[in-house]
Amino acid sequence: MTTNEEELRRILTSASMGQVAYHTWAEQARHARRFNIARLFEALSAARMARAEHAFRQLGEVGSTAENIERALTSPEPEAVATGRITGTTTLSRELLTRAQRAAAEGRDLRADELGDLFVCLTCGEVREGQLSGACPRCGTVPENHKAFRAIEFMGTLGPHAIMSFLEHSQECLDKLLSGLDDELLARRPAPDQPSLKELAGHLADVDSVFRERAWLLLETNHPELPPAHPPTLDSAAAYRTRPAEEILEAFRASRQQTLSLLRGLTSAAWHRTGHHELYGEVNLLHQGNWAVSHERAHLVEMAQLRHDLVAAGAGCGEAEVTEVVVTGVNEGE
Repeated sequence: MTTNEEELRRILTSASMGQVAYHTWAEQARHARRFNIARLFEALSAARMARAEHAFRQLGEVGSTAENIERALTSPEPEAVATGRITGTTTLSRELLTRAQRAAAEGRDLRADELGDLFVCLTCGEVREGQLSGACPRCGTVPENHKAFRAIEFMGTLGPHAIMSFLEHSQECLDKLLSGLDDELLARRPAPDQPSLKELAGHLADVDSVFRERAWLLLETNHPELPPAHPPTLDSAAAYRTRPAEEILEAFRASRQQTLSLLRGLTSAAWHRTGHHELYGEVNLLHQGNWAVSHERAHLVEMAQLRHDLVAAGAGCGEAEVTEVVVTGVNEGE
């Protein structure tokens, strides 16, 4: 193997491992509701992926589709090489990560004034922050072949129809996830620091109220400053453990009906009304709708897993198993 091939394989190994690391950290940041830090990690993940793909192609590992199928079937193992540093490999990435480190130390997400829009060159993985101007300074790739990581798009790109469809069906999902289990099981925590099904359901009702308040401000006020306070945390939902399940479900139903009444029949212009948020900067109602769906779906999936685990571990609870898919996906752009 030539020196050049050895270096390309080192880059491929290092960049591939870095891509997985950044992507996994992004998922964890999303779970912790640090969405701008997640956006930073995803941008750096895409940068490492582009670097790995570039090295992979230069090594001659990409041919026709038939040849690629043959490669996939034979599955050759790459030679082991020392990778060196796999994350924080550039001056800018280390600067961005240092900003995230300061925010995390203060128990918060990055603010809009601390992290601009990020753009990743899909040819070489160069990362740029702020306004995208001109070709990539590293390889000359045109701006059109850059992937954007903007705060206003990072929550998702669901359109009004998809947002409304999801919000309309959440009640049915919640009813199924809490059905057939007694209050003791619904209040049981899988671990001391993990929420019960009741707490998660109550938390969804709390957050729906926050979303509705923001939606109302966007619709009724010209470019409002959205409340900077974070939505209620799961810790504040502990009181729901002692409340009857039907009471929690009714609170969610009542809140969701008000939210749907506010959003039904809105024009495209209404969904694009903008305001300012301390963390996300310039946002519109579509952004906040995507935020609500992303947050709610993640917790519904968490509830489905918790229910499954409780039923699997509970003697005589087999009849309470839900076998069909309860939490469905949503198609981007609908």
